[in-house]
Amino acid sequence: MSIEILRIQNLQKYYGAKLILDDVQLSLSRGERAVLVGENGVGKSTLARLILGQELYDKGEINIPSQVQVGYLPQEVDVDTEITVRDYIERTIGDLNAIRDRLRELETQMGDTNNLDAVLAEYGRLQDTFEQRGGYTLDSRLEQIFAGLDLNHIDSSRTMQSLSGGEKTRVGLGALLLQEPDLLILDEPTNHLDFVGLEWLENYLLTYPHALLMITHDRQFINKVATHILDLSAMTHSLTTYYGNYDEYVEARDRQYQQEVDAYHGQVNQMKALRQQMKKEAHGHRKRKKLLDGDKYIKHFQEAQSQRTASKLIRSASQQLAELEANKLDNPRHIWNIQFEFEPAPLTSTEPIRLEQVTMRFGERTLYRDVSGLVRKGDRIAIVAPNGTGKTTLLRLIIGELTSATGKIVVQPSAKVGYLDQEGEQFDESQNIVAVLRDIHSQTDDELLTRLHKSGLFRDSHLAQKSVADLSLGQRRKLGLACLIHSRANVLLLDEPTNHLDLMSLEALEDALTQFEGAILAATHDRWFIENVATQVWRLVDNELVVE
Repeated sequence: MSIEILRIQNLQKYYGAKLILDDVQLSLSRGERAVLVGENGVGKSTLARLILGQELYDKGEINIPSQVQVGYLPQEVDVDTEITVRDYIERTIGDLNAIRDRLRELETQMGDTNNLDAVLAEYGRLQDTFEQRGGYTLDSRLEQIFAGLDLNHIDSSRTMQSLSGGEKTRVGLGALLLQEPDLLILDEPTNHLDFVGLEWLENYLLTYPHALLMITHDRQFINKVATHILDLSAMTHSLTTYYGNYDEYVEARDRQYQQEVDAYHGQVNQMKALRQQMKKEAHGHRKRKKLLDGDKYIKHFQEAQSQRTASKLIRSASQQLAELEANKLDNPRHIWNIQFEFEPAPLTSTEPIRLEQVTMRFGERTLYRDVSGLVRKGDRIAIVAPNGTGKTTLLRLIIGELTSATGKIVVQPSAKVGYLDQEGEQFDESQNIVAVLRDIHSQTDDELLTRLHKSGLFRDSHLAQKSVADLSLGQRRKLGLACLIHSRANVLLLDEPTNHLDLMSLEALEDALTQFEGAILAATHDRWFIENVATQVWRLVDNELVVE
C-alpha cells in the first residue's frame, strides 16, 4: 500500500484580482514521480511555494503529514552570503547532522544505568530515522552524487558566491539528494546538466525511494523519469493528471483536445438548429393539408391546433437553447497560439561563417586547438560538449565578444548575426519589454505588442509595460527570441535555446527553426532538440572539433 505524502484539495490562489490557481486537486504518494507542466507564468512555481508554505492560499487545503520532510530546488540557487560549499551542504542536511550528533551524545550516556531504558528507546528511534534517511551511507553518497553532477573539481572550502550559476544549482541539487527528503520538489533540475549529468540524474531519480514533484520541460527526461504528468491549464487554472510519460501525455492531450473541439462544434450546431427551428415555427412554415371551400370550421380548428403545436415546439426549443447557453462550452481553439515567425533578411552567401584553425586559451588552459568548421546556409548545427569545455565561448568568438589566440573566424557581409545568450543578460534591466524591441527597430506600439504576444510573452497587453527586471527566466528567453525575430537576423547563434521554455513554446520554436531559411548554430544539451531539429552535430572533444 502506497503512503500518501501530499494531498491538495480545492486549492485557490489570487494575486490581487488575478486568479492564478483554481480548484486544484493533487495527491502524491511515496514512490511516485510527478512532472508539473504548463505555460510560463501559469503558476507552477507558485504552486511549489504554496506547498512549501512560503505563500498563503485563499481557499482549499494542503495536507502534508507532520513527520514528512520537504526539500526544494529553485530554478536558480541564489546564495548571497560568504558560506562555503561544505557549510552549505551541512546546512541543507542539517537534521542528519543533528541526529548524528545526538546519537553520539546518547552513546556516551549509556553508561548511566539509572536512565538506560529511556536512553536506549530514544537511541533506537533516532537510529531508525538516521538509517532511513541514509545517514550511514552519507559519505559514500556524497562522493557518488558529486561525481554524477560533475562537482568533484570544486573545493569544498570555496564560497558559494565564487561558483557559476550552473555550479550553484548543481551543488544545491547535490545537497538535496544527500538530504533525501520525503517530498523532493525540483524546479527545472536539468537546465545546467550536460549529457553525462542528465543520464546520471535520470538513473538516480528512477530509484529515489520517496515522492518527487518536478517542474521540467525536458521531454527526454520526462519520458525516462515520470510516472505521471500534471498539466496546469492557463485557461481553467486547474490541474489535469495524465498517467505515463511524455509521449503518452501528448497522445492523451491531443485526443482530449480533439474531443473538446468536437463537443464545442456539436453544441454550436445544435444551438444553430434550435434557432432555425424556432424561426421556422414562428413564421408558420408548417405544411397544412389542402381543404375544401366548405370546411371553414375544420380549417379554423386545424390552424389553432397548428399554432398550439408551433408554440409548444418553440417553448421546447427555447428551453433547450437556454440550457445550452447556460452550459456553453468554451471554444478550445481560442487557446494561446504561440508563433515564432522568423522573417530573416536575405542571406546571399552559401557559407556565411567559416572557422579557420581557431585556438582559444584562458590563461594556461587551452579550450580548443586549431579548430576549423563551416556553417552553410540551411545548416542547423548543434554544438555538443560537457559543461565548461567552450560551447558558449565559441559563440562569443563568432560575434566578436572574445578574440582567439590564433586562427580566424570569417563572417560574410550578407550574414546578419543574431545572438541569444543563455540567461538573457544582454538586456537593460530598467527598460520595459516594448522599449527593448523599439531599440532594435522602430515600429508602432501595436505592431510591437503583436510581435511580443505571438512570441508567447504575455496574454494581457498591460503586461507589456513590465520592466526586464521583473521578467522570469522563461519570459526573458521569449523576449530574446522576439528580439531575434525583430532584428531579421539570418544567422542565429543560440545558447541553450530551449532552457526555461514551456512545452507549447518549445514545440512552436522547433517548428519555426526547422523552417528557418538562414543558418543556425546552437549550443544545447536538449536531446530532443538535437534529434528533431539539428541537421548536423559539432562535438568538442579533447580540445578538437568533431563534425558528425
